[in-house]
Amino acid sequence: MKQGLFGGSLKVLSEDDVQRIHHLSLRLLQEHGMLSESDLILDLFNQAGAMVDREQRIIRLPPDMVEGALKSSPRSFVLYGREEKMDLLLEPGRIYYGMGGTPEPNFFDYELGGPRLPSTSDMVSCTRVGQALANIDFVMTLCSARDVPPDLSHYYEYDALLRNTTKPVITSSPGRVYTARLIEFAAAASGGESSFRQRPSIIFFAQPVSPLVIARYFEGMLDAAENNVPIMSSPGPMMGATSPASLAGTLVQINAEALLGITLAQIIKPGHPVLYAPHTGVMDMATAQCTYGSPEQTLARAAVAQLGLFYQLPTFGLGGGVEAKLPDAEAAAQATMGMQLNALAGLTLTQTLGTLASGMYGSVEMAVICDEIAAMIKRIVSGIQVTDETLAYDVISGIKYGGTYLDKRHTARHYRKELYFPGLFRRQSIEQWKERGSKTITEAAHERVLEILSQAGPVPLPNGADQAMQDVLARSLQDADRIAKSL
Repeated sequence: MKQGLFGGSLKVLSEDDVQRIHHLSLRLLQEHGMLSESDLILDLFNQAGAMVDREQRIIRLPPDMVEGALKSSPRSFVLYGREEKMDLLLEPGRIYYGMGGTPEPNFFDYELGGPRLPSTSDMVSCTRVGQALANIDFVMTLCSARDVPPDLSHYYEYDALLRNTTKPVITSSPGRVYTARLIEFAAAASGGESSFRQRPSIIFFAQPVSPLVIARYFEGMLDAAENNVPIMSSPGPMMGATSPASLAGTLVQINAEALLGITLAQIIKPGHPVLYAPHTGVMDMATAQCTYGSPEQTLARAAVAQLGLFYQLPTFGLGGGVEAKLPDAEAAAQATMGMQLNALAGLTLTQTLGTLASGMYGSVEMAVICDEIAAMIKRIVSGIQVTDETLAYDVISGIKYGGTYLDKRHTARHYRKELYFPGLFRRQSIEQWKERGSKTITEAAHERVLEILSQAGPVPLPNGADQAMQDVLARSLQDADRIAKSL
């Protein structure tokens, strides 16, 4: 099991700021409430003692209900992979990185030098690259399956993900029927329902419609809870459009939306594992696009991480995604800013490594570059170990004036532990760089992608899992066809 390094040294809010945001969020839930599109969710909150206005479809929560849900939410839990070595211990402040996000509509083609429509085979390739990269701890989609009908694409994406990685998988399910199918796919890949419930390797992604609306697909929480699948409460507004045009105001709103989702999860199943996962998108007023690499969004994410530490819950958010259209210097600068500040703030799961153009397309070359950035950040977060051995006073005092440490046993014991050795960002002299073709980092990343894909294949599956997954896909397609014919 991986046990991520602890971040959390960066604080962008004072203790008083955190308390004010918390209390105003509770007040917003109590006085203004949230609208529910689902009758089932209205019933669940009504039975739990919330103030439910069925005519207006408004749910208002007393503060003690929210506080009780926070107390019953586990502080830590294991996010399982399909191999034990891929398991992640999720605790407030521990940091991990993940490739991709929700299915991006395009894909960066290195040979074309720009985006194109992606295919299911692109999904397979992306997932295999994510499986191979050492600093990618969990896998999301880096592109979508656009070579199949849109209402079927999620099924092919689930199949591609689960056949090609044993790392934990996070993906979206835009309706309860998709949630049920995702669980079926994951159970089949795990060797059956019993094995899956013991080690669920996916997360249910619940996203309110900002501002302050609970969508019907939140009903999928019941399926997630029944199968022990962790639940992520992840509002995703754009500041200035669907949340206030101030960072503090946006934090109040998204905190309230996230807390309602956490409360619902605990109503369904007290003690069920949840993640605190508000997004902090910012709308660029000049283009009306969501910014991925803006300082404001990065700053607000640091505040989300701090609120997660306050609530003692694991957290999730963007960080590797960028606005740049190419895997270039602009992209690397934006990714480094987001990934580094997330780590210092202690955000648990940082997603969107490899995502370009504000989520419009992904690049496996950029994912490889982000993997290298993650390795450097992890070295920084690991800090400086201060012991009698590392302080090395006896070694220093025993050295000849003007001498060398190259031949000392202390050097042999410590240099591999203390020094970071780059993989992609190779240290070369100018002459060596020229002799090896004067390659740009994007060219080097593409070569790494080709190397991975030349050796990669589908991951091993338990006996019978291949046929079981084929059966789930066939049922999913048949059901979709039957529904389409009935319309």
